[in-house]
Amino acid sequence: MDIALRRMRAEDIPQVIEIEQEAFNPGWVGTPFRRELNSRYTRFLVAYRAADSADDDPGGSENRHRAPAADESLWGRMLTGVRSAFGKGQRVVGDDLAGYVGIWLQGDQAHITEVAVREELRGRGIGELLIIGTLRVAYEQALAEVTLEARVSNFVAQRLYDKYGFNEAGIRKNYYADNREDAVIMTTDPIHTAAYRAKFATLQENFVARYGETRIEI
Repeated sequence: MDIALRRMRAEDIPQVIEIEQEAFNPGWVGTPFRRELNSRYTRFLVAYRAADSADDDPGGSENRHRAPAADESLWGRMLTGVRSAFGKGQRVVGDDLAGYVGIWLQGDQAHITEVAVREELRGRGIGELLIIGTLRVAYEQALAEVTLEARVSNFVAQRLYDKYGFNEAGIRKNYYADNREDAVIMTTDPIHTAAYRAKFATLQENFVARYGETRIEI
């Protein structure tokens, strides 16, 4: 079975709502996905599982694993089309969503509004793939940095963000409505510097080495 990343479509909304409701506390205010999907200032990416069987692909494995001609960059070749180690042993026909990320495009920043992965699929690199996709959106849009908020108690998420160069930039007091927990504001270094580009390229190479290559369409 392959895992891939693409832009969210209207038909994905019911599954995305399921993931959102599972991932966040009851006090979380649901996202108006249908409205946000049509905004030029937002971008949603979904990680999806597709059937990994020649029976489900008239072109066979050669066709499934062919890299798109549209992206011949290093990152495009590195993160396109080869089988992933994700989800082996399961069979899902068609697109079965595993997680999503919401991004606001604000000035010179890409702001991550929410990241969520289905509970039974956590710990398989899906959240990291969503962060990689977000950074690639920021590069595509020629933005300077990526920002987000995380619960101060969510050390697992903070470690992932730190890995990708997010630095603590402040605290939002009583940010979360359900329990008044503070949020830590995290922001990357400028992403267009040579140092950050090299760091990001290395992180993507490490991701591929661990989880296998995958298609990213942003």
